[in-house]
Amino acid sequence: MRLFAFGSNGSGQLGIGHEEDVSTPTQCLFEQPEPSQRSQITTIQNTTLSDESQIISIAAGGNHTLLLTTSGSIYAAGCNEDGRCGPHRATKPSNGHESNEGNILRFRRMILSDAVSDTEVSKFKHVSATWEGTIAVASVPRSSGNNVDHGDISDTEDRVFVFGSSPKGELGLGKDTTVSVPGACIPSFPPPDLRITALASGMAHSVAVLSNGDVYGWGGARKGQLGRENREGKVAYSPVRIRVPFFAEAVACGREFTVVSGPGKFVVLGDEGNRWGILDVPKSLSLRAGLDDADRDHLQGDEQGCGGRGGTIRHPYTGIAASWHGVYVHATHELGREEPSISDAKTNSDSDLAGGSIVAWGRNDRGQLPPPNLSPPAKLAVGSEHAIALLGDGRVAAFGWGEHGNCGPDTNSQGNVSGTYNVISLPEAVGVGAGAKVVGVGAGCATSWMIAT
Repeated sequence: MRLFAFGSNGSGQLGIGHEEDVSTPTQCLFEQPEPSQRSQITTIQNTTLSDESQIISIAAGGNHTLLLTTSGSIYAAGCNEDGRCGPHRATKPSNGHESNEGNILRFRRMILSDAVSDTEVSKFKHVSATWEGTIAVASVPRSSGNNVDHGDISDTEDRVFVFGSSPKGELGLGKDTTVSVPGACIPSFPPPDLRITALASGMAHSVAVLSNGDVYGWGGARKGQLGRENREGKVAYSPVRIRVPFFAEAVACGREFTVVSGPGKFVVLGDEGNRWGILDVPKSLSLRAGLDDADRDHLQGDEQGCGGRGGTIRHPYTGIAASWHGVYVHATHELGREEPSISDAKTNSDSDLAGGSIVAWGRNDRGQLPPPNLSPPAKLAVGSEHAIALLGDGRVAAFGWGEHGNCGPDTNSQGNVSGTYNVISLPEAVGVGAGAKVVGVGAGCATSWMIAT
């Protein structure tokens, strides 16, 4: 498995060995330790990951990128001035403290030290990124204070590690903390006996779904992205409960809104000013369709309680994604598509429902919403103001804001790919002629990714 990237690269966040933007897919580089001196010397491996695992999630901050693999490893590249890519273990300064390079130009595996359990953490379950921070979830040995019988037969517990900068409470460490030390974790979260089953971040907020269906969030709150009940506080410096009217299973975060979904249902939490129409759930997804008056009244009460707008999906779908100002539901053909009036950037690895249509709404002044001529995609990745789609015929399509080359070299005078899409091909040396095949896509903050085998 090989990773290719293109787009914004001012801090080396593409992991391609330099800091220049590129508009064509360029192969990413990975650092690997020498077996004889693991903590001191690194070499460059520019083909596949060392353990031959697969990339299942790509999380992108403003100037850094995180890859999560099937083996649980996290690889990071980009700005690391505040440690948002984790501790740097390649060199040991004379003062004995681990140093952080300004920018990491090749993907480096993240390994943390957990002071609570006194263990080294190298396997993770989830990862997400705010503009200047990183949130990573791992299962670690239970701390001594949690060894009482909680009815959980497991001897591990989930812990949320955070690092980077937190000017608006993005790291959930409390009001007096603005920068985290790599390895710091959010205190007393998640609650005892609960696991984190889903995680997402926007520019300045994060949301976690727990194993009991509850939802918690932290960071920016004044736009209602953490629910109506937390809006008055403006910033949640520690995790707070977000009320949703169903058992939650997944979450996606826009810049200042959140989409929480459960079995056949979802709710959009955001600003009631509704500037970009984020709360305007299309009729094909409206909860109100087909309901009688009593059900509508009950629904209205649920929506008012959480401060959001609800929707339902009556057909199978592969997931819901969010750009900075838009919502994208990747569904099967039967749902159809409406085009009203854009973190986490993740790859979509569920291919069982290949060929699904997209129902999308929100900001479209730069062509962020799917163009009319887009074939139903097998996989979809949504970035800050653009999207990447792996089509059923194996081609990769890019559309939206592409000023940094993240939609390919061809854009209009405003730097957009609007009303249509660009087809992005792998370099000839590794492309179709060489037998390479694109199996996954990713999109971040003006960054784009193609996973090939």
